[in-house]
Amino acid sequence: MPSVMILSDAVLLPLAIKMLTTAAIVIVAALAAERAGPQIGGLIASLPVSAGPAYVFLALKSDDAFIATSALSSLAANAATGMFLLFLALFAARLSALASFAGALGIWGAANVLIRFAPADATTMVVLNVVSYGGAILITRRMRFPVAGGRAAQGRFDLVLRALLVACLVGAVVTVSDLIGPSLTGVVALFPMTFTSVGLLIHTRLGGDANAAAMASALKAMLGFAAGLLTIHLAAIPLGRLAALVLALLVCVGWSGLLIARQRRAAKGAAV
Repeated sequence: MPSVMILSDAVLLPLAIKMLTTAAIVIVAALAAERAGPQIGGLIASLPVSAGPAYVFLALKSDDAFIATSALSSLAANAATGMFLLFLALFAARLSALASFAGALGIWGAANVLIRFAPADATTMVVLNVVSYGGAILITRRMRFPVAGGRAAQGRFDLVLRALLVACLVGAVVTVSDLIGPSLTGVVALFPMTFTSVGLLIHTRLGGDANAAAMASALKAMLGFAAGLLTIHLAAIPLGRLAALVLALLVCVGWSGLLIARQRRAAKGAAV
């Protein structure tokens, strides 16, 4: 009996810590997104809030080759996320929150199925991401969105619940990765739970227009996220998986930081 308890603690306690840490990160990101306005909020939501911790925890239990293969699969799923964001940018203002995200997640799933028929190499995945996000940015660039929402914030229970959902996703990725292999692990790690959680928060508190603005703003930031995944894939084996994750984080945060600074300068210019 004591041995069973020790084994349970050794498995469940680290997993619980990982999930709670991820939930805390999501809460901070969602609150920042709500207060900063939809455009800045979309950029914040595009940071590797759920995929980042998932990859860190995977790196602690997997080898360099597993992480490199997973990152390539995540790069494919990231192209599908472009279609997810485009759907929300086009239809969130016209649909309810539930209908918006049900449709977007359906598009994400269908796109992932189609992408799996493409050659599984880095060049193809990069081209898919450029086509996905480049096309989506061109479609949405002339759209006009509100600068910020004006609704009063609701209670914090829904925020905590959504953060726990993201934490459960991270826990699932870490737990089942040995069973489903690196390719499917990469897809599961890129499930757009953070966008769904933060987007639902914005939609229900600030309205569908604000949600559409946030998702359209995230399109540009996700190009940096794609570059981060490519960095992991290319650097994991020669430099080691932990070094690759650090480099990828610098790429993602640096790119999003530049976009946020540009957005703030544009907002100040418009105010003048």
